[in-house]
Amino acid sequence: MLQEVYCIAHNDNQAHEIIEKIKNMGIAPGAFTVIEKPEKVDCMAYRASEEARNAANGASRCVIIGLLFGAAVLGVMGVAGLPELFQAILFIAGTALSGAIFGTIVGSSGFAKKRISEPLERHFEEEIREGGKLISIQGNNSDERDRLIGTMNALDVADIHYSDEQAA
Repeated sequence: MLQEVYCIAHNDNQAHEIIEKIKNMGIAPGAFTVIEKPEKVDCMAYRASEEARNAANGASRCVIIGLLFGAAVLGVMGVAGLPELFQAILFIAGTALSGAIFGTIVGSSGFAKKRISEPLERHFEEEIREGGKLISIQGNNSDERDRLIGTMNALDVADIHYSDEQAA
């Protein structure tokens, strides 16, 4: 499961140092976000949740299944039962749409939820107003999260949070 780690860099040099260490750990550049404006914290808090990703994955896979099912049904019908081209395209499109809807329902168990609590969001906004930069890093598991926290502690970053908790 994805683990998010948040920290506040108090100046540009510290932010660059943290980012370089993160890259040296093998964390992909797409796994972290730097927020420099207080109003952007709210956008980060509502990032697409794991359930939304599961719904998208389920929908895309079941669209393919729906297309294959529609083609199989048309193939079984044979030449005598084959409708006009437009009807055949509509039939296949309908099975693909049905697959997408089914995959979305099966792939998800809820809707996008907020990643961080209101008090933590307000804390981050205040730190940014005072000149800090919020760095958010997505780790793939708890071991990677712990490595990230250890790296940040070695850099003397004092304001580290993860999963709505303060790390140390």
